[in-house]
Amino acid sequence: MLKVIMFQKSINKSFTLDGKGLHFGKDVRMAVHPAPADHGIVFKRTDKKGDRAYIKASFENVSKTYLRTQLTNRFGVSIITAEHILAAFAGLGIHNALVELSEDEVPIFDGSSRVFVKAILESGVNELNKKIKLYQVVNSIRVGSSNAWAELRPAKTFSIDFEMNWPGTALSKQSLDMPIVNGAFVREICDSRTFCRKSDVVRLQDEGFALGGGIENAIIVGDKEMTAQDGLRYSDECVRHKILDALGDLSLVGRPILGKFVSCSGGHGLTNLLLRESFKRGDIFISKDFSDGDKDKLPGFDISEIDTLNILE
Repeated sequence: MLKVIMFQKSINKSFTLDGKGLHFGKDVRMAVHPAPADHGIVFKRTDKKGDRAYIKASFENVSKTYLRTQLTNRFGVSIITAEHILAAFAGLGIHNALVELSEDEVPIFDGSSRVFVKAILESGVNELNKKIKLYQVVNSIRVGSSNAWAELRPAKTFSIDFEMNWPGTALSKQSLDMPIVNGAFVREICDSRTFCRKSDVVRLQDEGFALGGGIENAIIVGDKEMTAQDGLRYSDECVRHKILDALGDLSLVGRPILGKFVSCSGGHGLTNLLLRESFKRGDIFISKDFSDGDKDKLPGFDISEIDTLNILE
């Protein structure tokens, strides 16, 4: 059992990963470094100089949400497809890190968070000198329409309840309501891969997206069947990936959230709108210090060796 830590965490040592971007197809070198307390998650473009290079992982810096989460700083410098590594940090309870990128896109690897989670676990966790603060949901809020919406509700533990509908495809309808506490993200969510309609592949590439995509990093959803490298990892892998994306996008508040996120046919855009509207209203969250009683209510605490077996094998 990993030690329960009530203080902010970072990784223990730097690591480097080389991969390819999903949408632009460029080769990317990513280096992740430890960071001090209250640093948060910050991206650095190594092809830029000075302050222009740094992009803080914040919901306020989300500039585009079509097919990905794009973060942009005040100089107009961006990085895209941030959600999978953000989910890895959130799922492991990592609050502070510097992520250097040689290009403008986080590498996709197998289309899930698995590679990031493995690298972070192998790096180890470093306890910092400042206590964790949470955002506790005290009032409900919903954004969207009758067909697609996202909601935050008060709850005793952090959980995500997601439903998606793709009529006329092999995916059809999938739903999952899951507490994301302790090692649940590592054990049941982090290796769920992104997905795409087979009929959309050519159109997306014509639009300049998914240039680095293929069966090696995405589930291809057809009318009658879903195709994935080595088969599906879960019968409901697609909705599990939606939970992964939601966790990454929710982490852009900069603190763990104690509450329930519910969405029907949502995505990056609705999740970001939900956060913006929540802080605009001002009565959705209260700030509270992390206590020992919260350790079983949030992701990243009491992660056991059993939780990591599928990742570190």
